[in-house]
Amino acid sequence: MKTRLSQILLALFFLIGKEVFAQNPRTIIDSLLIRVQEKLPAEQLANMYGELGWQYAAINLDSAIYFGHLAVKKAEEAKDPKILAQAYSDLGSGILQKGDLEESKKLYLKSLEIRTEIQDSLGMAKSYNALGFIHQREYETDSAISYFLKALPIFQKAKAQLNEAAVLNNLGVIYQNLPDYQKAMKAYKESIAIRETLGDFRSAIGTYNNLGTIHKYLGEFELAEPYFQKAISISTELGDVMNQAISYRIYAFFLMEKGELDRLEEVARKGLAISRQVNSQYEVAALETALGTALNAQGKFREAKPLLLSAAANFQRQGSNEDVLFPYFELVSVYASLGKPDSSRIYANLYQQTYRSRVEKESKELVADLETKYQTELKDLKIAEQQLQISNQNLLIFGSLILALGLGIVGYLLYNQQKLKNRQLRQEGDLKAALAQIETQNKLQEQRMLISRDLHDNIGAQLTFIISAIENLKYFEPIKEQLTQRYDTIANFTKQTITELRDTIWAMNSGSLTWEELSSRIRDYVRKAGQSASNIVFEYDINDRINPDTTIASATSIQVLRVVQEAVQNAIKYSEADRVEIKIDSTGKEILVNIHDNGKGFQESEITPGNGLYNMRKRAEELRGSLEIQSGAGSGTSILLVWPVDK
Repeated sequence: MKTRLSQILLALFFLIGKEVFAQNPRTIIDSLLIRVQEKLPAEQLANMYGELGWQYAAINLDSAIYFGHLAVKKAEEAKDPKILAQAYSDLGSGILQKGDLEESKKLYLKSLEIRTEIQDSLGMAKSYNALGFIHQREYETDSAISYFLKALPIFQKAKAQLNEAAVLNNLGVIYQNLPDYQKAMKAYKESIAIRETLGDFRSAIGTYNNLGTIHKYLGEFELAEPYFQKAISISTELGDVMNQAISYRIYAFFLMEKGELDRLEEVARKGLAISRQVNSQYEVAALETALGTALNAQGKFREAKPLLLSAAANFQRQGSNEDVLFPYFELVSVYASLGKPDSSRIYANLYQQTYRSRVEKESKELVADLETKYQTELKDLKIAEQQLQISNQNLLIFGSLILALGLGIVGYLLYNQQKLKNRQLRQEGDLKAALAQIETQNKLQEQRMLISRDLHDNIGAQLTFIISAIENLKYFEPIKEQLTQRYDTIANFTKQTITELRDTIWAMNSGSLTWEELSSRIRDYVRKAGQSASNIVFEYDINDRINPDTTIASATSIQVLRVVQEAVQNAIKYSEADRVEIKIDSTGKEILVNIHDNGKGFQESEITPGNGLYNMRKRAEELRGSLEIQSGAGSGTSILLVWPVDK
């Protein structure tokens, strides 16, 4: 956290002492805007532009970034590395608050590189702290802690208390996320004690919010709320619009968890207006999510939808894959309540895919960490072997003089070398076992995610629609005919949901099953389809080349069953066919499932692909296979699913 003022305000700093932190940023900005009009040296202008960027960050981020670029330009003209490093840091701060984490990280790394070259330890610590905060925002906890722990001892040694308070606050956030609330509370209280003692109330706003959040997580709502209200009050008093936006965002999510939806709407609307004023895209997206959630809970679905769509797009642009889960989740119920199950299913899929990507990222990071440790061990062992070889050569030189002693030393060294090699082999074995265990866990996780997605895709969205439909029935009480139709719709959805739930539970409980069991399941489904669509003749056949006693994985069976069900349902709904054939065959290397109808066909390029076609192709990918669709006007439709035989 930055604490300096520009050189031109140094005298003012000494005159007003601690109270400088409570001064309205607009007063400082007005003074600086007058001075930068004068003909001053490039290094002095660079400092002033940097300070303007810092002060504008509390009012308007676009202006902060504008003056940050001017500071860099003047610093380059001055050719003073220390000033240039500070200019990069000032610009990075504005861009960071705007929400562009990657661009901000590049600027802070440039600043760190310069400060390292000129051995500016205090400046290096400031860069470490900023980089730690960025990694913290990206949920890369290990990297964040590493940077913070590099910065903290430097600030403590230099007695830079305000910087020390900033690092303590950031460490508190990490402890909070672990979660270790006692350590987090201790770090926050140490930080706030320093800031209140030195009068840095602007920086204290964030710590008040953090303390309120800790009490919220502990379920102590009555202790949490005064901290949030204090943060809003101080930021308003100081005219710090940026901190106002942040404080409103945090308070809004507190009210959302507390369940006070009427107050949530009011607070979210105020915060959203302020966030748009300062143009902080992260706060805008977060408060759009909060307001959309409040409206959704009140049944104002059409008002909630554009806010949640905007929030999701905004989070995606910022790369905030964790935060985008919240609007995705709300959009599932919004579209279900609006009677759009296909759209509801799309956002359910997006939610599931984003969540799975996060799990995969964490697994990859764990594997990378193990591989790094393994490579480090290998390097250490190679160095030890090289040192051993040098020792052996030296011993051979003196071996002719003291042969007996030399043989003893050589024998000892050979024994030691063997111990090192044995140690290496043990470590390699341990690492291979660990990697094998991780691979097994990843495969198990993929299976769980696959079944979870299946439950979510085929049941979750429908149940949501059923619940929403029942809730909405009370508004249609006077309209008897429409009410009856809605009950019929709900009954059909429920029957379909129960059938799909039974299929999924059947697959989950089986673990593995034979082709005979899967074939029986498909045949039973085809029989029921024939009963519901009596105008269509259904034919099912499985070739003798497939051994009925051969076992297949439960995950494979449910994917095949779902593709057949989706294809048959599409034929019933859209094809106008009077005959549907389902055939399963094998080439020895691949399994082929063909669903053909003699209906009117279609041109795939002339239709809007629905969620069904998307899901069928996705299931083919999960089988490491492919899905081909052949159709034409008047020539019927063939859907061919092909995947390799598991060995």
